Amino acid sequence: MPPGPDAAPPSLRDADRLRDARDWAGAAQAYAAWLARHPHDWPAWIQYGHALKEGGDPGAALDAYRRAERGRPGDADLQMQLGHALKMLGDLPAARQAYGRAMEIDPGHEAAWREVSLLLGQPSVAALAAPDVPLSLLGDITVVFDLTDLLSWFGANRAPTGIQRVQMELVAPALRGGGPAARVILAIYHPPTLSWRALPREAFNRLAALSRASADARDPAWEQAVAVARQAVEAAPDLIVPEGAWLVVPGSSWWLPDYHLAVRLAKARFGLRYAPLVHDCGPLVVPEHSPPETVGEFARWFSGLAAHADLLLTVSEATARDVRSLQARHLPDIPLPPLMVVGLDGAPGDPPPGAAVHAGVNALAGRPYALFLGTLESRKNHLFVLNAWLALIRKHGPGRLPLLVLAGRTGFGGEAAAALLRAAPAFRDGAVLLPDVPDTALPALYRRALFVLYNSDHEGWGLPVTEAVAHGKAVLAPDHSALPEAGLGAAILFRPQSEPDFAAKVEQLCFDPAFRAAAEARSAAAKPRSWQVIGDAVMARLSREAAPPRPVSPPAMPLGTIIRLGIGGEVEPGPLPLLAEALRDGAAWHAPERWGCWTRPLGPLGRAALRIALPPQASGRIRLHLLLRGPATAQAIRLVPRGADPLAMTLAPGEQAIAALELAVAGGVIDLGIEAEAAPESLAADGSPAGRQVGVGLVSVMACRADDLLARLDYLEHQRFTWPEAER
Repeated sequence: MPPGPDAAPPSLRDADRLRDARDWAGAAQAYAAWLARHPHDWPAWIQYGHALKEGGDPGAALDAYRRAERGRPGDADLQMQLGHALKMLGDLPAARQAYGRAMEIDPGHEAAWREVSLLLGQPSVAALAAPDVPLSLLGDITVVFDLTDLLSWFGANRAPTGIQRVQMELVAPALRGGGPAARVILAIYHPPTLSWRALPREAFNRLAALSRASADARDPAWEQAVAVARQAVEAAPDLIVPEGAWLVVPGSSWWLPDYHLAVRLAKARFGLRYAPLVHDCGPLVVPEHSPPETVGEFARWFSGLAAHADLLLTVSEATARDVRSLQARHLPDIPLPPLMVVGLDGAPGDPPPGAAVHAGVNALAGRPYALFLGTLESRKNHLFVLNAWLALIRKHGPGRLPLLVLAGRTGFGGEAAAALLRAAPAFRDGAVLLPDVPDTALPALYRRALFVLYNSDHEGWGLPVTEAVAHGKAVLAPDHSALPEAGLGAAILFRPQSEPDFAAKVEQLCFDPAFRAAAEARSAAAKPRSWQVIGDAVMARLSREAAPPRPVSPPAMPLGTIIRLGIGGEVEPGPLPLLAEALRDGAAWHAPERWGCWTRPLGPLGRAALRIALPPQASGRIRLHLLLRGPATAQAIRLVPRGADPLAMTLAPGEQAIAALELAVAGGVIDLGIEAEAAPESLAADGSPAGRQVGVGLVSVMACRADDLLARLDYLEHQRFTWPEAER
């Protein structure tokens, strides 16, 4: 029986009682009456939405949840309810956005990740990974963050090192917003199509949160998150970005095949602007601390850096000096683009509530220790520190020095330091290695340390030095490269490679409390920035750069110079690697190999092409020579120069042949199309096709004046008649 006209309006308790009795219609009516008198009771709006949803009206429930959102924008569970209502209404993309916001509010929200994972498994929803942010207003910019390096790292590792942490710290503020207006897209490079594909931001948030919580790469939750991210990227279409968007690479791209070719294609198609972040130039400055293949890859990448970038970002002033010095020495004719020093003086964040205690860190409780955080690798030169520490133990006696704690995994060239750590009896109770410390344990590790030390032969920045200062610790580091910057004016600096100076300062830190306290006071007075401020500064600089994309401007190819397309053996950057990279045009190329480069067959990617800029004095008739390599079966090809008759030829299986075209060059540029149908790269033992489908191989290129008989003869004499891989 309905209440009479003089009955008291329902109370909130009445509404809750009806809800608990599952009288959804009655509860909805009671909540509505209560909210008519108390319109800012945000929890009641949520309960009103629940009653409407359970009563079969998800549209009205959505309206109630939206009303509650005005007063509770940071409520992750409310975002979950919005997602559920939207899913009931069939709006799966909007539901995904709501679940994603729940994850942004609470990165550890398991229920939100489960819902997102299910939705990303549906192609119609996963395909919307690129436009999952509000559309830009006039004047806003679009920033595509390439996180290929980060996702690749997570494929085999979980706990991040410095470069991975920097990527996450720079991207997170851009996703949160609050800085310069921008549309942010996360992307992964896709070499088969020389393009990028969207990485769902929910997958990034999940991976970032889990990577900081543990170092266990075999945890099922971690493996599932990595798998979902990879599957979503694989299912996504190639990105189509707005005209003038920025491609920002906060990690490393020097190891990615044909990355600069993809950048050229995107510049031509979208007017894309390219802003790579240079973390360091270690492979060129101290190449002895990198594998030879890394030195070669980095040298080739650096050769094309200034020619392709619209804005160069560096992590430090020291790295900016290295970039300028290397460019002036090796590529003086290629001007550098504008350059921004980002600075990585970001204050480390606090661990999330309820973060698990790391057993190795916990075991250090009660014992004073000196901390050295960093990968055990030859560049960090742990041997220097260990030998000095051994000498100090022998000088002062066992137990007089604090425990030496080395936190970091073993990397390139770190085996000798690890072996000494195992072999020296003094280190059995005098030093300990913690190989996999998650980010959530680092604050406690820093906080409990007596002091922090650091060593390296070269650093682009040195995050552990900055983090030690941010935790108010005395920190000792060598006085070179970017380490003084990383120390924020508070670090104690020793002469590089000077064991006596290092040991003397360690003794002061160990045995002179006043010296240590003064260093701690300097650290406490230092002012690291927040990562939000650092990220906003980058976005602001991108917003201010109004210039259109810089044209890719490799040097002109000198007449009579042989340009080999093969890779391997480079130890320095220079114009020849840049020419070999930049003369390839179009998407129909496979990545270069040691011997040269295959074209792709005619197909959806069009035809391969060469675009060769000649020096100003090149005029009249030019003779172009190409050393070609046939695939595993006979292959007919056509060389199609712009403005001239094509040259058709047939190559026998595996044949090498020189093609020569005499051209009247106008405008100082040769444009040459290369057409070939699909053929197998190799044959199986039974003669059936094997390997990739290719067009034709290109080994080298040379252009000279048509009447330059010496250059023509020199080209013929310099061609090898065995493939380079046969000489290994």
